[in-house]
Amino acid sequence: MKKKEFTLADWKKLTDILNKIDFIIIVVDSRNPLGTFSKRLWKTIRKKGITPIIVLNKIDLIPSKIVFQWKNFLEKKYNAKVIATSATKRMGTLKLRKQLRNILRKKEKQKIIGLVAGVPKTGKSTIINILRGKHSATTSLYPGTHGYTKSFTLYRIESKIYIIDTPGVVPDVPDEIERKIRLHSPEKLTKPEKLAAKIIERITEIDEKIIEKTYKLKFDGDPYTFLEKLAEKRGWIEKTSRDPIIEESAKTIIRDYLSGKLPLYMIPPSN
Repeated sequence: MKKKEFTLADWKKLTDILNKIDFIIIVVDSRNPLGTFSKRLWKTIRKKGITPIIVLNKIDLIPSKIVFQWKNFLEKKYNAKVIATSATKRMGTLKLRKQLRNILRKKEKQKIIGLVAGVPKTGKSTIINILRGKHSATTSLYPGTHGYTKSFTLYRIESKIYIIDTPGVVPDVPDEIERKIRLHSPEKLTKPEKLAAKIIERITEIDEKIIEKTYKLKFDGDPYTFLEKLAEKRGWIEKTSRDPIIEESAKTIIRDYLSGKLPLYMIPPSN
């Protein structure tokens, strides 16, 4: 049996936990909120009447006007509280903490327990670290590397507020690019050049100058030609054939997108 690169959420166990919690924090990547949103998870929590909070994370990587548009869109579409954050920059996390306190007051309970869930690399563990004030929920930059949440773990946020961190939720992520690059490390991807080409296409649809400025290379309209140029510039050349190794260029594009070095974001639907 092939070993998994990292642990995904056990849906049976996740469903059991959902029966015992008061609220859920669903973390999405602000660069592509719908592409990193689990519809299956959403349907499950709505059936159970759990108070949802959608955290629009990594807002430092997109223009503020796009953050505003996505926040409004998600609030209308899902009828849920949406909090815009940048966990790494500590933006918006105080609002999130205040919202948890509001839930505690409304529930009128001795303590409340919530769940933090989302697609891998949306910033779940970083948000937990900040809420706890300690760096014990480890994080990592790329899928399949040290730092992925491997089990359901309970943490105390405040004296009456607890949260459970979960392994990544992936299976029903609608965006093919997001699903593949967040499920596998760049080194484990099959034909990474195809995914990298699609990333380049998305970027150049917004502004082709973005990719040119990032890599100091001219873009002539063809993603594969660009991958060849990047390989040549970086010295990734086959020793015998002297052909550029575009797989290495592709992995770089994917890593740079995941880390935020390569700017790319989606625009909210118009309706």
